[in-house]
This record gives sequence, C-alpha cells and structure tokens, in this order.
Amino acid sequence: MKLTLINPQHKHEYTVLWVEAHTPAGFLVIQPEHAPMILSLVAGSDFTFVLDTHEKKIIHLTRPGFMEVTRTSVLALVTQE
Repeated sequence: MKLTLINPQHKHEYTVLWVEAHTPAGFLVIQPEHAPMILSLVAGSDFTFVLDTHEKKIIHLTRPGFMEVTRTSVLALVTQE
C-alpha cells in the first residue's frame, strides 16, 4: 500500500503494510483494501505506520491533520515538529 505524507516542508512516499491514526472517533488501522474514506487526525496524537521492510515509524502530530484512504493508498496531510 502506498503512503504519501505531505507537510508544509516536505512530501514523502512510502510502501507500507499498515497505518494507524487517531481520529475524533478513536484509533483506526488502515490496511490494503480498506474502505475509502476521508478522516480528520487529532492534534497531539501519534501517526504510526510500518514500512514493507517491517520498520515501524511514528510521527507525533502537533496540529490537526487530514487523511484520505483509498483501497490502495493513504494520503496524509500532517504537521509535525
């Protein structure tokens, strides 16, 4: 699954196994073939993903963000410090 992270300074693309994000409705784990949706991300929470190499990455969100999910990709607009 493709993950694209966009923040004010950079754009990064990764191949990931899954993504975990904190939304106003709670934690959500996104895997390939997930139902398409658009979600808001909670400021002060962690955005976690695992690369296809099984390396886990965690980004602490300093502001609210947004995430678009399709069956094959995740696009996340995030701010981090």
